Amino acid sequence: MNVLIAGGSGLLGRQITKVLIEQGHNVGWLTRTIKSESDNIKQYQWNPSEKQVDQTAIDWSDAIINLAGESIGEISWTTSGKERILESRIDSVRVLADAIYKRTTPLTSFVGVSGAGYYGSSSIPKKESDGAGSDFQATVALKWETEYHKIQESKPEHFAILRLAVVLSMEGGALPKIVQPIRWGIGSSLGTGNQPFNWIHLEDAARIFTEALKWNGVFNVSAPGSINNRELTEVIAHQLKKPLFLPPVPSFILKLALGDRSRLVLEGNISDLSKLENTGYQFRFRTIKSAIENLL
Repeated sequence: MNVLIAGGSGLLGRQITKVLIEQGHNVGWLTRTIKSESDNIKQYQWNPSEKQVDQTAIDWSDAIINLAGESIGEISWTTSGKERILESRIDSVRVLADAIYKRTTPLTSFVGVSGAGYYGSSSIPKKESDGAGSDFQATVALKWETEYHKIQESKPEHFAILRLAVVLSMEGGALPKIVQPIRWGIGSSLGTGNQPFNWIHLEDAARIFTEALKWNGVFNVSAPGSINNRELTEVIAHQLKKPLFLPPVPSFILKLALGDRSRLVLEGNISDLSKLENTGYQFRFRTIKSAIENLL
């Protein structure tokens, strides 16, 4: 197939691109700035905030994967920061929906990313049928998914939304920030340390997105089982052969440093993976120990 990835030049997009090319597909990226890449990746310009997209990219594609949106962990959760995070997601989906509507034939597949934060903070495994939470992450995910349904109205043969957990990679994202103080010998757990940490290895995340081109519905996407912040910290320290002698970082310190964004590290949830596992997907990294051993 011709697979177009909105946000393809990012960490996850590049890994998905690698998997798709290995599978024999043609890959294109929607990007704000054309980058120097190999000839086997087509690149098309778009600017969602200006409602601009190269229609030839949409017409070329058999399938579209949307990963576009500002990182919820990188931008301060000020009023303007929250607006930027939400608008980056909404604008991207609206531009895609309008362009897909203009096609003369339906898409074969559409896969859109959402966040596991959809459910809010919880220590009880959440199924796809459970309602959304009420915090900022949940509100963003709910509004994001609502926009996706405008694409579903164009009736692609396959339409899937993936509620994605924290993607672990040493090439970017959250893990390098978690590893750094532990590598320096000053690591410790955060808050109570009991808050769930919902994660998935980059390789599994990418492979699941390519599999999802044949799926329909909403799917939780994370590694099996559940761990908490303290267990994650201990596994990393063990792999690096570093001691953990400092007390946990108090919650109030994190709230002072990060403001409302401290919720990202002080709260968490657990995904019920029954629906994902019923697809027959086989994880390469089922445990945090195997993932950290591979990544470090």
